[in-house]
Amino acid sequence: MVRAEIDRAAHEGMVRQLRRASNLVSRSGADRPQWLEPFGGGQGWRKEMWGEIVALHGRYPRHLEGLKEGWWQDAAHTEILCALAVWRAQIDDGAENPREELAFQAQLADYAAVLRQQGGGVTRAWKPGAPPDEWA
Repeated sequence: MVRAEIDRAAHEGMVRQLRRASNLVSRSGADRPQWLEPFGGGQGWRKEMWGEIVALHGRYPRHLEGLKEGWWQDAAHTEILCALAVWRAQIDDGAENPREELAFQAQLADYAAVLRQQGGGVTRAWKPGAPPDEWA
C-alpha cells in the first residue's frame, strides 16, 4: 500500500526527484579524502591546498583572524582548515540545499571561537602569503 502511494505521488509530480548525494570524499589513487594529504606526501596537493586556505582566509578574515603563524605544524589546524576549504569549494561548485551553507557557516563560527580561545595576540597572527619552506 505504501509503495503504491509513493508511486502515485511520483507519477503525479508530488515528489521531488532524488538527487545523488555529493561525493564528499573525492578518492585518489592514494585512497585518502580530498582534505587529507595523500599517503607518501603530495607537493601538488600542498600547493593547491595552501592556495585554498589563503582564499578561505581572504573570504572570511574576521573568522580566521585568530589563526596563528605555524598553524601548518599542528595536524588538527591543518585538517580543519583543509576540510573547511574543500567544503567551501563544494558548496560554491553547486550546492543546492541552503542547509549546506548554514552548516558551513556554523562550523566556521565554531572554529573561530576555538581560535579566539587559544589567544596569543596579534603579533603571532598568520599573514597569508607564499607557503613556508616546510610546507612546500
